Amino acid sequence: MKAPSRPWWWKPLWAYCALSIVGMGFIMYFYSNVLFWDVLGGVSLTLVCVGVAYYVRVRPNIKVNRAIYILLGISPIGFLLMIALLVSGFVQFLRPYLGWGAFIITVTVPYIIGAFVGDWIGKKRSYRLSLTP
Repeated sequence: MKAPSRPWWWKPLWAYCALSIVGMGFIMYFYSNVLFWDVLGGVSLTLVCVGVAYYVRVRPNIKVNRAIYILLGISPIGFLLMIALLVSGFVQFLRPYLGWGAFIITVTVPYIIGAFVGDWIGKKRSYRLSLTP
């Protein structure tokens, strides 16, 4: 089966993204009261994020897609589980018995569970991201 062709604007889109980020960096430096090193750090971080997005969209593979599913499981699911632990009062119940252990449990266990849930969802979807060929 032949992979679907990309539209004509696909390559110019990524070039325009990179140029607009650099251009906004120049505008921020010259027209605002922001230090050069702060602008350089922000532009560099943004270009790295765009590079990762380009890699994920243009060269998809199972390992990268699995990592994305795990990260997507960690961030919303793990965070919501942590909030549920805090709201339920379970941490306040454990605090006299475990001390700092209650904090460590609250910070690590929900995110680990979220990672497993994200991997499970990815396995159910054969590690295919939405809108990928």
